[in-house]
Amino acid sequence: MLYIDGNHTYESTLKYFNMALSKATNDSVFVFDDIYWSVGMTRAWNEIKKDPKVTLSIDAFYFGFVFFKTEVKEKVDLRILI
Repeated sequence: MLYIDGNHTYESTLKYFNMALSKATNDSVFVFDDIYWSVGMTRAWNEIKKDPKVTLSIDAFYFGFVFFKTEVKEKVDLRILI
């Protein structure tokens, strides 16, 4: 599990994601904090969800979760509405 809560910019968020991506396994989950903090964070979140290695994403408004499950054959993007 990797929890990313940092600079809150588009560039930094994607940099952290790409740095960690090479270490991701089938059992990894990356958690991104404040995905709607700014336009840049939301843009980064939307790009992260589209990455080919991400098979499942969950938008929980304050947090975004991405998974890398190879057994998931079609990309799934979920959004939890409160």
